[in-house]
Amino acid sequence: MGARIKKAVTLFIILVQTSLLGACSITQFNQLSPAQLAQQGNFVQAKQNVTQSYNKNGNDRLLYHLEMASLLQLEKNYLQSNEQLALALTLIESFYTQSISELALVQFSGPTYSTYKGKAFYLPQIHIMKALNYNALAKLHPDNSEHYYDAALVEMRQLDVFLSQLKEQTGGYDKEQHDDFLAKKVYQILKPIFAPTDLLENIDYKDDAFAHFLSGVLFEQSGEWDSARLQYERAMFMYENGFAKQYKLPEQISEQARFGLIRMMRKAGGYDNELRAFEPTRDDEAKQSANVTLVQNIGIAPKRKQLNLMLRANTESKALVMTPILLGNYKERQAQMRWFQMLHADTSLFDMMQNYMLGDLGDVAMGALTKRLPLGPLWDDAVRLGIVDALQFGARISVTYLEPLDNQVKYSEVWLNGQPITTLLPYHSVSLLTLQDALKQANAEIHSALSREIIKALSARKALHKAGLEQNNLLGNLAKLTTTVVNAITASADTRQWQTLPAEIRVAQISLPPGEHDVTIKTYFRSGHVVEQSEHITANNVMSLWHTRTFANAPNEQTSLTNSTLNME
Repeated sequence: MGARIKKAVTLFIILVQTSLLGACSITQFNQLSPAQLAQQGNFVQAKQNVTQSYNKNGNDRLLYHLEMASLLQLEKNYLQSNEQLALALTLIESFYTQSISELALVQFSGPTYSTYKGKAFYLPQIHIMKALNYNALAKLHPDNSEHYYDAALVEMRQLDVFLSQLKEQTGGYDKEQHDDFLAKKVYQILKPIFAPTDLLENIDYKDDAFAHFLSGVLFEQSGEWDSARLQYERAMFMYENGFAKQYKLPEQISEQARFGLIRMMRKAGGYDNELRAFEPTRDDEAKQSANVTLVQNIGIAPKRKQLNLMLRANTESKALVMTPILLGNYKERQAQMRWFQMLHADTSLFDMMQNYMLGDLGDVAMGALTKRLPLGPLWDDAVRLGIVDALQFGARISVTYLEPLDNQVKYSEVWLNGQPITTLLPYHSVSLLTLQDALKQANAEIHSALSREIIKALSARKALHKAGLEQNNLLGNLAKLTTTVVNAITASADTRQWQTLPAEIRVAQISLPPGEHDVTIKTYFRSGHVVEQSEHITANNVMSLWHTRTFANAPNEQTSLTNSTLNME
């Protein structure tokens, strides 16, 4: 009978260990995002997806309003879109404090139980979207256009205040949010392991050159030359002094900002000395006379997904050992492996980060898929705290990774009367902005995940000790293994994000004779797919701003936007 019991318990342990790995796949499922549904033209299902995924009164309420605002903008419901964006701004302003009870819940349950507060770059995107909505309303309601143009400028002035504050910031956030003694002890053991690397410096979101450029366009459209001049000047210097390099943008865009600056100096008057310093060429003269700005938002920003790791304590090397658990289809498993190698394995981070930014997984070196975290003299502290014993059967650690960037666009052109007249150039890469934010947060995220799972394991061992089930026998080991599985099932990463943001923003400024024109934007994808978007534009002697959203899987030819998800406002 004893042999049978031992055999049954051994079989159960094997099954539970298998469940430990299987628990990792609980949250690994794919469903179409609101943006993916919207690009198919399925707005009803996209809104249902938002309603089902986010409770507008719950922890994800910010995302509810942001996603709804994006969908409403695509439907040309600009007023309703701005109502949702206004609610999102109100929420962000209220997210200054975090309750102790919420911190405790996050510590034992995971980050998804906390209120989602968004990213620093969300607020500029909100103001930009609101301004574009007001700009579209001004085009739709000419009799009330002044009111809507003024409202757009209010958004840009508020954005300017935020960007000024962002620029003045000199450090990160205070990570010391509570006084939990055990958490501090675990933190001190793990802190030396995940010291920030110099290779992750200079990828902070410091300011926004595109926001300043767009602000210049909107002020120019309203005839506020000095304000427009200031914004064009800020955009020009930012593009020249690092913004273009950070986000892999072409050099010509700083020149376009310079043309806007020259144009505003001439309109405002009194800048003769400054204008002589620019020494414009005859070719420059033609470009400076632009009176139409086309802004094209392309694609969908990369998605945050979950990466699962197994954490064990190795007594021989006195180290913690992390191993990735690769799940999903081939492309997802490959991306998870490369992300782990890029940030956590002992490989050249700089080369791997550059390849990941370019979406080139083939050139990412295949290194060891195990990360050892040698504790050295801290090992005895880990033993005394019970960490080594708590990790007897391992622990599942969940963090996020960003799917590789996939630049599907070869180029996009502006056509007039059947002839191409100029190319739209990338003025901002939201994809790179999202990736760099994820890279910047990766060390802090895995540190927090390690601390959380270790504390959960220690708490479970303490509960078993009180129940008298911590002996190293079959029953004790079975109890320990069971608590390990329970902790593994509850482990999760915070993959929440504003999914309907574009991947890239392109701009062209052109000069059209006063009058009516049919303008077409042709977008050429690497697959050979071509998307055409047309709009009837009225040009005059004042700058006019038009905006469109382009998705990769739209119909090949599109001459009417009336019933389309591809809106030109």
